[in-house]
Amino acid sequence: MIFQGLFNILSIYLNQIELFYNYTEEYFREIISSKFKESTIPKDKLLKNLNQLINLIKEEMIKIGFDPQELENKFLDPFLEINEGDHLRIHTIFELYDKKIAPLLYEIFLEKIVDYLVDVKASPLMLNLKEKGFLPLELIIELRNLKNLIEKYPEKKEILRKYIKIQQHLIEKLNQSKKKIESLEDLKDPKDKLQLIYLIYRIISFFHLEKRFDFSHIKEYILNNMDEWLITIPLVTLKNPDLYFCGLYLAIHLKVPIDKNRVIKFLMELYEEGIDEFEAPLLEATDGLYYFFKSTNLMKLWLTQEQITNLIKADPKFFEPNYLKNLETSQLVVILKIYKLVNATNVEDNIKAIIEEIERRMTPEGIKQYRDGFVSSEATYYVLFCNYSRDSLDKLKDYNLLEAIVSRIYRNLEILDFSADMSYDLLSELFYSFESLKLFNCIETKQMIIHLARYLFPQEILEKVENNLDLIKTRARFRHLKVDKITGETIY
Repeated sequence: MIFQGLFNILSIYLNQIELFYNYTEEYFREIISSKFKESTIPKDKLLKNLNQLINLIKEEMIKIGFDPQELENKFLDPFLEINEGDHLRIHTIFELYDKKIAPLLYEIFLEKIVDYLVDVKASPLMLNLKEKGFLPLELIIELRNLKNLIEKYPEKKEILRKYIKIQQHLIEKLNQSKKKIESLEDLKDPKDKLQLIYLIYRIISFFHLEKRFDFSHIKEYILNNMDEWLITIPLVTLKNPDLYFCGLYLAIHLKVPIDKNRVIKFLMELYEEGIDEFEAPLLEATDGLYYFFKSTNLMKLWLTQEQITNLIKADPKFFEPNYLKNLETSQLVVILKIYKLVNATNVEDNIKAIIEEIERRMTPEGIKQYRDGFVSSEATYYVLFCNYSRDSLDKLKDYNLLEAIVSRIYRNLEILDFSADMSYDLLSELFYSFESLKLFNCIETKQMIIHLARYLFPQEILEKVENNLDLIKTRARFRHLKVDKITGETIY
């Protein structure tokens, strides 16, 4: 997910990249034709054919020179799972290859090309790719010229090298901590158990590593201990997510069956408590209300307009500067997210007041969590998302946010210990740093591509990218993940 923008930049900059895409497509289609005699796939054989196809592709890539363990990890990507829609749109072996495997395949090759540009153990494989025709002479010349250009700017080369090694560093940290992470499922305190697993699971799934971990204990816990986790907790924040939401999120993503009627009954009781306890839940219990709305969406529980109004109504006094200045930047954005989520009307003045307060937190050093507070990855993510949601990304064009984000990732990975005693603040900051990178990569607008190009590459490359942004849609054949403008969720 953090390479998508980088691949877009390469696809814009390299005039001969189409030669690579075309040859790769022809090469693997020929391999598939030689092994699969029947092109039509019965619906009940889709998964079986997918697994056979993956094994065939992996075997061929190992022959080419790719590392078997690395390929094993890549092909655990949940993108390769068969979902309900696939049964409707995939009918032949080549449609299966084109829609499920080819986009991921291009990414694996492109990662090695990027490694070559910054001298990360790619030379032998690049020679193999050249010998086998994947990299024709015209493209080799372009890549060599690009590599030489990057070499002239050692600082940029080091920034690019550091950026592309983020994923590797996280995977190494997770591998070292695998037993500790899986043992968190056995913690006795439901709050620690679910909140920690929820946050770690979000980070793991960000890099599509879910299948490398054994979540059987937590699945069993969620299934058999609903009384313990279907509760709300005091002092809910984005760093301290509500317990019932953690349970629901993990249940749905780990495919644990739950009593939906019981959950809906609980949520409606929570609604009644919220309107009784707070004068303005939207302002006085923002994060708790946010998790409530996210949970109703997960359960497909649609509230009436009257119920929604009861939850989001607030006296104008709550939107005065003296009140808003005491709220966290992320909380301010969450209020705006809730407005969008419920399609609120007649709140223009409230939105204007919130935006004005958010913009007070934007400084040359980064995005602050309070007016006079500290720069925060959480605040950075929410302000980025806010401007994406409002089509106002130009407001961020002069802020060098990527440098702070990458530095925080390395710092937090260095000191974070995946254990029962780990710091929630560090874990949350790491999560929001990755989420920020997702926005830079998956929001394929000119503003975000330029941010990445300016941060990662020399000026000559930036200028060419700026002048050819329209090529993104026509050249790139890898996955183009998107971000939902209302929820912030990744769209595959």
